[in-house]
Amino acid sequence: MAFILGLILGSFYNVVIYRLPKGEPFLFERSKCPKCGTPIRWYDNVPVLSFLLLRGKCRSCGQKISLQYPLVELASGLLAVTCLLKWGLTKEAFIYYAFFSALLVLSVIDLQTFLLPDSITLPGIAVGLLLSPIREDISFYESLLGAGAGFLIPFLIYTYYVKVRKMEGLGFGDVKLLAFVGSFTGIYGVLSALFLGSFVGLLAVLPILLKNKNLQFVIPFGPFLSLGCFLGVIFKERILSFLGF
Repeated sequence: MAFILGLILGSFYNVVIYRLPKGEPFLFERSKCPKCGTPIRWYDNVPVLSFLLLRGKCRSCGQKISLQYPLVELASGLLAVTCLLKWGLTKEAFIYYAFFSALLVLSVIDLQTFLLPDSITLPGIAVGLLLSPIREDISFYESLLGAGAGFLIPFLIYTYYVKVRKMEGLGFGDVKLLAFVGSFTGIYGVLSALFLGSFVGLLAVLPILLKNKNLQFVIPFGPFLSLGCFLGVIFKERILSFLGF
């Protein structure tokens, strides 16, 4: 049931991913083919299954449907199951699912546009702070401290690159993303996002480094920060035990 619910919500996340960067409304409007504009019938909008039955093509124009759609739906379903298995049927499971879902949406948007919309990160910081008093795993003080550290640490990195090296080594959207991460996960989540995200990011760009033999390229860092945070939170106990805490 959690997986099915995640699939359904993942279908909605795809709408947000497509429309939010364009400034288009994503509530109460029927989905339509991005190629021909034909409204999508309900039976062609069943998460994952419709993609498979249509063989990845629009019924009306025959153009290919991006693989992003079923992948986001599957990711959302797996996130729901992961949260349920880790936290059980508790408020923490719902909170973390919503948080990870926001990171998923932000990551895909960043991959496509190199943007991390303020309309998600800034309200997300406020929501993280407001939810902290009702949670068992984090206090309001830890949430506030995490949001502050999540903003300050990357802001100093951002400022150094802009003022000293005259370039953006870290986008300002990443600064706000880490403040959002900190408000939900505290300082631990911020450090996980930075260290684990940087490690995974390095592995991902290693082929580019070997091919170009220089650092003159740009990659969206948001997905790696999000993945680092996710891994850090899910495997928190094992990581802390490995570090001797």
